[in-house]
Amino acid sequence: MRPDRTEEVTSPAPPTGAGSPARASSADPPSSVTGYLKAMGPGIVVVMSWLGTGDFISASVSGSSYGYALIWTLLIAVFSRYFIVSSMSKYQLCNAVGDETILDGYGRVWKGFPMYLGATTCVLGFVYVSFLTLAAATALDQLLGGFLPFGAWGIPFWAVVTIAAAFTLAARRKGHFRGLEIIAQVTMAVLVGCFLLALIGTGIDLGGLFGGLLFELPPGEAGYITAVSTAVGLIGAVGGSAANLLYPYLMHEKGWRGQSYRKLQRLDLRFGTLVMFGLVLAVWVVAAETLHGTGAGVTSADGLANMMERAIGSAGPPIMWLAIFFTVFNNIVTQPRVFVRMFVESVHKARPERVARIRAERDLAGVPEKETFSYDRLFWVILVFIMTVPIVFSLPSMPGMVVITLLGNSFNVLTVPAIIIGLIVMTSRRDLMAPGHANRWWETVILAAIGAVGLWATYELVLSIAGALTGS
Repeated sequence: MRPDRTEEVTSPAPPTGAGSPARASSADPPSSVTGYLKAMGPGIVVVMSWLGTGDFISASVSGSSYGYALIWTLLIAVFSRYFIVSSMSKYQLCNAVGDETILDGYGRVWKGFPMYLGATTCVLGFVYVSFLTLAAATALDQLLGGFLPFGAWGIPFWAVVTIAAAFTLAARRKGHFRGLEIIAQVTMAVLVGCFLLALIGTGIDLGGLFGGLLFELPPGEAGYITAVSTAVGLIGAVGGSAANLLYPYLMHEKGWRGQSYRKLQRLDLRFGTLVMFGLVLAVWVVAAETLHGTGAGVTSADGLANMMERAIGSAGPPIMWLAIFFTVFNNIVTQPRVFVRMFVESVHKARPERVARIRAERDLAGVPEKETFSYDRLFWVILVFIMTVPIVFSLPSMPGMVVITLLGNSFNVLTVPAIIIGLIVMTSRRDLMAPGHANRWWETVILAAIGAVGLWATYELVLSIAGALTGS
């Protein structure tokens, strides 16, 4: 019988890189309620990374257009994301073949998967940083422009400030995850305060909210079609999202290794998912209470600020801009580092001699093999590119932001099937999973259903992108 992997933490580190658990998981999982509360962290970090102006705008558009009627689609989408990410986490913690990261598992399905996912997620990372930097800079300009007026160059200036601060945190080798936890906790506090004030200002139609959670549909055939398309869009957006890969890597940085951390991981992810659902639901409710039936809508971050002004008055926009800044800043710090790490890790898997050369040249005998990525020049070249070039899109009258977003999002076509199919294979194979942790038939069915909806949504995305680019 294979020994429990928590025992490997205290054993001498083999030269193959299994020493990473020894360094990061020096303590056993907590055994008390207080210990669990103190140990949790990746869930909040990743949820703050998943959230962005796009999530808030989607919820506000739905709330302003349909009121409470389609809130059940949000419930299904959040459950889908939880199930996908929990399955990824299960493989990373409960595999029977010693894989430390989810990318190792994808490599067992097909040796080209790691490079494939690493390359496509780097492209997505560039796109994400491009519009997130613009959002963060706009928020700072709105908050501080009255004190430091730079005119048309205000947004570019704050874009440089944002990227400088984000890169400083993303580039840290030690204490990186703790920095992310602090940012995520501050972000959560700001968001909760922001929308708690908004809900107090608008009130909640409890009857409408309850009905929205009970699969209420707008009247008429068009309403049914709208409900289905909304659900498909939400589920598809989260089911095959490359951002789902963030959580397993944040677990790795936290130091969670082996089956004994599975209970803590599930509680952590459930808590984070519940926070995400609550925050997006709050946006939806505020939009339903302030905009539904008025003819007004939300199409940008400015629209979110205006919505908050309707909810709580003149204090609303500054509070909303503060919330937007912390939300997107957390994304800018978290996503590029993980995505570039995945790519460099895939290069190391394909070229182990590169790892050996770097470790010998830099004298990394005491550094876990999985952490070699941060000593590879390739990691820094790509990270600097992804985190600095997007500043260009903040320049006055800079064209092309919409085009690059459309083209970048089209790369989801490549990541969705790879992520879903690979995950189903990994978690269903009994030779890869520890006893009792391989998927049951219903788990595979749920994964397949989420994947099918994700592929459908991706197909619709391709058609919309093609139409936008051709002008048809």
